[in-house]
Amino acid sequence: MAGGAGGRNIIFLLTDTIRASALAEPGLDNINRLGRKGTFYENAVAPGTWSPPSHASLFTGKRVSSIKGVSKDFFAGGTRSIDPWMVKTQFLPNGTETIASRMSSLGYQTALFSNNPFLTSFTNLGIGFDHIEDVWLDSNLKYNKGLVQKLSPIINGGASAREKMFKVSYHMTRALPPTLLDWLYLYLRRKLNEGVCRADGTYRSDRGAKDTERAIKSYLDYKYDYRSQFMFINYMEAHENYPVPKNKEIVQDKWLYLSGIEEMSTDVIKQLYAGYLKRLRYLDGAIGRTLDMMKSKGILDHATVVVSSDHGQFFGEHGLLYHSLKPYESIAKVPLIATNFDNGKMSGEPMRVEQSVSLRALGGALLGIADGSHDHLNGNMEVDRYVINEHTGISEGWDEEFLRMLKPRSKSADAIYRAKSRHNQKVTAVYKGSMKLIHNFGKGRDELYDVSSDPEEQHNLIDSQRGVALELARALPA
Repeated sequence: MAGGAGGRNIIFLLTDTIRASALAEPGLDNINRLGRKGTFYENAVAPGTWSPPSHASLFTGKRVSSIKGVSKDFFAGGTRSIDPWMVKTQFLPNGTETIASRMSSLGYQTALFSNNPFLTSFTNLGIGFDHIEDVWLDSNLKYNKGLVQKLSPIINGGASAREKMFKVSYHMTRALPPTLLDWLYLYLRRKLNEGVCRADGTYRSDRGAKDTERAIKSYLDYKYDYRSQFMFINYMEAHENYPVPKNKEIVQDKWLYLSGIEEMSTDVIKQLYAGYLKRLRYLDGAIGRTLDMMKSKGILDHATVVVSSDHGQFFGEHGLLYHSLKPYESIAKVPLIATNFDNGKMSGEPMRVEQSVSLRALGGALLGIADGSHDHLNGNMEVDRYVINEHTGISEGWDEEFLRMLKPRSKSADAIYRAKSRHNQKVTAVYKGSMKLIHNFGKGRDELYDVSSDPEEQHNLIDSQRGVALELARALPA
C-alpha cells in the first residue's frame, strides 16, 4: 500500500544487543524465516560497541570516531557524561542530516518506536523522525512508579544533585575503618544493582515489546496518512539484566566480574546466557505478532523488512561480559537480514552475502530502495574495502568521581576503578575479507585473526603476518 513517495514501506527492526551467533540458537523461528526467504548477510559488522555510537553511525553514515557526541570520553566525564534520565544528553548536534530526515525529503512518513533510553526524542538520535514514541519511558514509569518517585530528587536534580550525593556519602564514610568501608561499599553496590535489575524488569520476559505493539497499532489506526512508511523499531528484550533463577543470587553488575571481585564462573555464564536466550525467544514471538498486525493493516503489501542489531554481547568470551568493551566477534558481528514483502507475503529470491559489510552503509542502501534505485536489498549495499568497528571507550562513567574518592581506602572501589580505566581505551577492529586487525592505540599488543578459520579469535597471527596487519592498519581512523 504505497503512498505519497510511491516507494516500498521500510520496516527496520533493531533488536538491541543480539550477536550474530545467536541466530543459530533454536526457537527464533520468525527471525530465521525472514533470513531463509530474504537476503542474509553472514558478516555484518556493527559500527560501535554500544547503543549511541552504533545508532549515530547508522543514522548518519559516518564513522563513530568522527561523531563528537558519541566518541568522547564518557568515563572521564563522570556524573556529567550522561544524564540518566536522557533529557539533557545529546548525541548528535541539532540539524544533523539523518536517514530519517532524508526519507522525509523523499516523501516518506517516518516513525520511531524506541524501548531504548539512549534513543529518544531528547537525545537527538531521533532527529528527522516525524513521529516518536518513547516507549521505554512509559513502560518504566508504569512498572516502577515507586522507584521513580524515590529517585526523582536525584534524577530531576541533574548532575549537580548526583555530585552532592557522592560527596556527602564520601564524607559520611571517612570515619569508617577501611575494612568496614570496603564491606559497606560492596554491600550498597550490590543492593543498587539489585534495584536496577528489578527496575529493568529482570524477571519479566517483556521489556516493552507489548507496549510497542500497542503503540504501532495506535499509530497505524490514527496517524498513518497512507504515505510510504519508514518505521524504526528498537526492542530491548535481549539487553541485560537477565531472568535468572531467584535462588541462584547471581549478581549482574559486570564490573564486579571484570574487576575480579566476583568469579565469572561457568555456572554464572550458563545462567546469564540461558536468560538471554529466554528473552530472545520471547522477542522472536513479539516480532511475529507485530508483523502479523502490520500485514493486517496493509503495511506489508509492498515492503522491505530489515532485522539487525546495534552490537552483540559477551558471555565469558575473552573473559568479558556484556558490551561497551573490546570489539571481538561476540560484540562486533551482528545479524543483518533484509526481506521483501509483496501482497503480505515474503517475495524475491533468497540470497546469502559472505562479504563483510558495515551497518554504517545500510542507510544509503535503504535510501536506494526509497528513491526507486533498486527494489531489493540483495547484496547491493555500498561495500567499503575495509569494514570498521570502533570502541571509543566505556559507557558507564556515572560513578567515576565516587570511585576516585573511595579508591585510596577501599580495595573494591580501587579494583573497579582500575578495571574501568583498563577498558576505557580506544580499540578499533578492521576487517578485510576474513582477516581482522584489532588495534589498541598504544595500550596493549595488536591482534590479527583469520576469523573464517578462527571465529573464536584464539590464534593471534600478528607476528607471522605483519604485512597483512600493516595493510589493515592503513584504514585506521586518523
